Amino acid sequence: MEGRTSETLPGQQAEKKEIFARVWKRVMADSTASCPIAWEDPAGETSAQPRESAPLRESAPLRAVGGGEGADQCPCLPAPAQPPRGHHPHSDFPHPGGVLGEGCLECAPLLQELIRRELADLREYQALARRAGGNPGRVLAGIAGEKKRRAKRLSAAYFLISGVRYWPEGQGTPPIPSYLGTLRRRFAQEQATMAAYLAGAESTADPCLQQLFWDHARECWAQACRIRTLVEQS
Repeated sequence: MEGRTSETLPGQQAEKKEIFARVWKRVMADSTASCPIAWEDPAGETSAQPRESAPLRESAPLRAVGGGEGADQCPCLPAPAQPPRGHHPHSDFPHPGGVLGEGCLECAPLLQELIRRELADLREYQALARRAGGNPGRVLAGIAGEKKRRAKRLSAAYFLISGVRYWPEGQGTPPIPSYLGTLRRRFAQEQATMAAYLAGAESTADPCLQQLFWDHARECWAQACRIRTLVEQS
């Protein structure tokens, strides 16, 4: 059974943009004076794009392509700050206050959109991996695996909240006319997905969902760094 996301009204869209801007300023003010991306509406239509293009500035290559130390030293993209006081970054269920119950139903449309997005990204990374081959293909296949794991975690949270397992199937894979061009687009989209997770963490009071969103935001940052490394090595 699939739920349907409600249409986003202009006032709601403005409120989401305001939430996103506030979150960005709070967690990334030390790294940038202005946000390079905009909010993507959870209705599914992409409204967030880089202001010009996500610039790949000249810098020393990262030391690792995988999720190791190099992924934490991307000079072009700031990692999300640690969660606020009271949150525990390495625990799925930080304290007994997290219920993931009916009180979180307002987050159901956002969870649905994030699940769809992660599954669509999974298929695109699988196609990219087949096209790239070699070590780049292995890196991209690893990212695809992480996307599937994230979609499963989101689906589990949705089930605990609603009692319905949401796992849409049958979506197509967009064409890949250019390998490097697709990497460039994926770099920008990982930043946009990171921003959506940060806004989700800001919009809910449930500590379990907050922790889940913070964890996924940091993973999106690490994936964007790996994409940047692939571009540097191409």
